[in-house]
Amino acid sequence: MSEAGALTGMRILLGCFKLGGRPLFKLVLLPVITYFFLFRHQARRASMAYLQRMKAAGAIPVNAPIFWLSARHFWNFANALIDKLAVWMGQIPRSQVEIHNDELIADLHARKQGAVMVISHLGNFEICRCLSSRHQNLRLTVLMHTRHAEKFNRLMKEHAGNSQLDIIQVTEITPGTAMMLSERIERGEFIAIAGDRVAVNKPENALLVDFMGATAPLPMGPFTLAAILRAPLISLFCLREERGFHIYFDRLSDAVQVPRRSRQAHLQQLAQAYATQLEGHCRRQPLQWFNFFDFWQLPTPESGDAKGTGQHRAP
Repeated sequence: MSEAGALTGMRILLGCFKLGGRPLFKLVLLPVITYFFLFRHQARRASMAYLQRMKAAGAIPVNAPIFWLSARHFWNFANALIDKLAVWMGQIPRSQVEIHNDELIADLHARKQGAVMVISHLGNFEICRCLSSRHQNLRLTVLMHTRHAEKFNRLMKEHAGNSQLDIIQVTEITPGTAMMLSERIERGEFIAIAGDRVAVNKPENALLVDFMGATAPLPMGPFTLAAILRAPLISLFCLREERGFHIYFDRLSDAVQVPRRSRQAHLQQLAQAYATQLEGHCRRQPLQWFNFFDFWQLPTPESGDAKGTGQHRAP
């Protein structure tokens, strides 16, 4: 979904943030988020359907009103945008960030072993910019589809300081892209790619997993990329908890090297392991998962989904 609003309006919001900090920014942003909550019906319905699943799973009190929880869901998304601006402007100190299982990254970095990191739309990945202050010379390349938010990303880059984080716009992994990423892995750098949103141009390249008690599609890309690059696969989640941020690292696999005949089954196993971790974090912070669409949409009989392959073709 393309972003709404002009770049001038975004600059005004940024000016409010610089002038009055979070209080003024939130005051100005409140009517904006209220408008989107009331009039973006598809996004609101998707939010409420997701929260209903979380309630059924016991992650939300059964007496909690879904409508107002959805409003808070939108508001949490707005606050995540504030955090995104703040971290790019260097206003979130390292003391506010706690890293769990950081020794995993320290060991790989010390051995100059690159890895593929599977990130998500849960929480605020940009907080990981603080890793460069934790591990000197650690470089992180983020592969993401940014064309739907070019104005916002342009605004952030204008106000970003020096960073070891490199964002690359991709819609598919071409041979040239794979070669470039392979060279970065060989230099001991890290590649990050989202694991909770199927490819924009090829939604059929997905794996079906069990997620929150139902079948859902996950992108095949992150897991295939690790196999192609023969790199370790690590999950990364960053959540706002209490008054700070928590970064969680977990190893999904050592260097992914499997025979071609069993690759599909291995990729399916990795995707399910990631889905289980994602569900666990969503249960802890349900209002911080920012996928405002029908995540559980399944293929129709006419979609040509191949039985037994784990692939999904969007209707």
